[in-house]
Amino acid sequence: MQNYFDANGNELAAVIVEAIQGVGGINIATESFLKLIRSLCDQHKVVMIADEVQCGYGRSGKFFCTDHAGINADIYTMAKGMGNGFPIGGILIAPHIPAKHGMLGTTFGGNHLACAAALGVLEVIEQEDLIEKAKQRGQYLLNSLKKIDGIENIRGMGLMIGFDVPEELKDLRKNLLLQHNVFTGEAKPNVIRLLPALSITRKQMDEFIEVLQEAIGELRPLESQEKH
Repeated sequence: MQNYFDANGNELAAVIVEAIQGVGGINIATESFLKLIRSLCDQHKVVMIADEVQCGYGRSGKFFCTDHAGINADIYTMAKGMGNGFPIGGILIAPHIPAKHGMLGTTFGGNHLACAAALGVLEVIEQEDLIEKAKQRGQYLLNSLKKIDGIENIRGMGLMIGFDVPEELKDLRKNLLLQHNVFTGEAKPNVIRLLPALSITRKQMDEFIEVLQEAIGELRPLESQEKH
């Protein structure tokens, strides 16, 4: 591949993009943004790497989140969802990047048990149609969250959802965990992240919504509750 230099003279080898930022706060890249990155990488002979560790493997309602933009990355990074909790990670490399001896080294590469777990996960995803369910149930969860008074900027795709918490509810995540035994993710300074199992049921989502409303009510000042 040719070398490409940016305006400051720095050599660029690749662009790494997370189509939905996870720890970054559930920020969703637009299709036009992803297509532009793909186009610029092609134009300048730069490798496009899709970080699908958190947003991939069916979580967004497509197998890879970048699939929503109708593009292919040159390299995909994967982990987390591959083994349904069993430790495993992997990468996919496009055929136009020639493989060679020593290109990839890894201490635990080819672990038989991990590979068996990963194959089992793929079988369940296919048999139970979990990618389509992630799409449908994610939309149901989004719609349910938008009916709740108190949380803000509700966004997401599939079963990767986030919302902002106002200052008066800054202890919402702690309250959900300690008082209701509900564990959620977070992103600083004020985002609650929801990444439930792809097999989550509507009943379980309804139970969460009910608990969330209860937790919000417990944290609101009395005068605020009276206004509502």
